[in-house]
Amino acid sequence: MEMRAPVWAWTGRLKPRTVDWLIVVVLTVLGLISLGVDPSSERRIAAPFLFPLAVGLLLVQTVPLAWRRTHPSLVLVLIASAFGLKILFGINTSVAAVGLLIGMYSVAVYASGRLRVFFLALAGLGFIAGFVVFAITGNPRSFALSVPSLAHAAAWLLGDYLRTRRAYVAQLEDRAARLERDRDQDRQLAADQERSRIARELHDVVAHDVSVIAIQAGAARTIQASQPQAAAQALALIETTARRTLVELSQLLGVLRKSDGTIPDRNPQPGIEQLSALVSELRSAGLAVDLAVIGEATPLPPAVDLSAYRIVQEATTNVLKHAHARHVEIRVRYSRDLLGLEILDDGAGKNGTSSTSGHGIIGMRERVALFGGALSAGPRPGGGFAVVARLPVNPAA
Repeated sequence: MEMRAPVWAWTGRLKPRTVDWLIVVVLTVLGLISLGVDPSSERRIAAPFLFPLAVGLLLVQTVPLAWRRTHPSLVLVLIASAFGLKILFGINTSVAAVGLLIGMYSVAVYASGRLRVFFLALAGLGFIAGFVVFAITGNPRSFALSVPSLAHAAAWLLGDYLRTRRAYVAQLEDRAARLERDRDQDRQLAADQERSRIARELHDVVAHDVSVIAIQAGAARTIQASQPQAAAQALALIETTARRTLVELSQLLGVLRKSDGTIPDRNPQPGIEQLSALVSELRSAGLAVDLAVIGEATPLPPAVDLSAYRIVQEATTNVLKHAHARHVEIRVRYSRDLLGLEILDDGAGKNGTSSTSGHGIIGMRERVALFGGALSAGPRPGGGFAVVARLPVNPAA
């Protein structure tokens, strides 16, 4: 069933100042109508000045409401003064009563703390005064002071409630904005840390290749006269290694933002060949693991080899920590231009670190993006979680 919006919902699309002027116009028109049907019209014939005075007091009651948000206390004082003069001259006070209610509400919402309490205290004193007069005289007409004071206090309480609610909502919105900024900073920090780690690993790969170039160059220089064929082979290896090093240097510069002062790990970097050892560790941890190599295994560039291992390592670590899985399948697919990686588990299919914005996924995306590849991570239709990566085997420099 279609829900209809309240008839006043359109006012929410208007500017606050426009709404205030609409209130002024409506109350002024109603006030003029009430003056036209005022039973005291015979008195106005006897005292012609009463009608202009009534119109003037009416405008004092209504026009200041246009500034009720910026000067609520002054507006309430003007309306209350006009209300008192109307009572003094016996003029209809119906519109003035409405203006007083709006004024009390506005004071509660927009005035400062002390003034808000002051006007509420006045309303309370009015109610008490009427009750005391009634208790002394027994005249029911004394409630003419108590009942309006009670209505004014109710208007103040309504305004105070809305003021408190608006402040609470604003606080929640500010907290949500700060949390979102913190999450963005955490994601950026995780990405920066991962890029630094990748850069350090690539540094080791590049350093190894440069060492190979230096050794082979020295060997070629030594044997170029006695063993020209071996020297040519050494030079060919130097050329291949140098080209690969240029690619890896380009990748290194792409991820390296600034040095963090840490000393790179000098241990040999792992690759696809070390997946068997990783699988053994996972099985020792109680996880059933199937490793499938599809296609003919071919030598990979060291940077691609290292990143492929790290992607599998990160994905399976997430499975152990978060997925509550019993079985995981690792597929390595070799093709002419691409290396495919698939890590499929039968766990919950949803966890904090394996979400699309978790730190683990951020690291894997950074590694894949380094080579211009693609990565997808998310729940599997039949249950569990899937990480699928495609790495170009010969990434362009």
